[in-house]
Amino acid sequence: MVPGLASADAVLIDERTRPDFRDVFVAAVRRSVDVAVAVHRVRLSTVDLSEDDLESVESLRVLVVELNALTLDAEARLIRADPRRAPRVGLFRRLLERGRLEVRSAPLGGWCPDFSVFSDADGPRAVLTGKHWFERPYPHRGPALATLHFADAARLAARRHGEVWAAAHDVGPAVWSILAKAERATRVAPAAAG
Repeated sequence: MVPGLASADAVLIDERTRPDFRDVFVAAVRRSVDVAVAVHRVRLSTVDLSEDDLESVESLRVLVVELNALTLDAEARLIRADPRRAPRVGLFRRLLERGRLEVRSAPLGGWCPDFSVFSDADGPRAVLTGKHWFERPYPHRGPALATLHFADAARLAARRHGEVWAAAHDVGPAVWSILAKAERATRVAPAAAG
């Protein structure tokens, strides 16, 4: 399932483990056709996924408790100003346009901890629970604990994600608008400066 991790019932990782959270998340995404994520909030600046990572993913459903438009707009503009991270804004906008990325808000969701369910053509096969972080090095003292579970745990988490998803509100169009606006603003800014 994930290179370097034994296929036990569950695997505990922290910010010192190799593979770390980002390694495990990306390896699981690359083997999935469907990814269902439930996080309290998304920090766009820390989501480190490339087009190659998401190549096999047909559906990426992201649930958030809160989505602050002003914060998302500021982060999108900040990312666009960083040549290394700038492609992420366009990638997420295109995924939204193609219907491969959906974002819903569930202000009363109240799940704990954050979790992501990874499914292949046969259904849910893994769930990663705990603090979702991509930063290296981890920006706090830690520990940043996460667990990777398989089989029955993945099916349970997929059912629970589906329940919250069904009651959540679609915020995809608003997210798309913010990302598109950030792209337009950064394309215009250099010309305006000259």
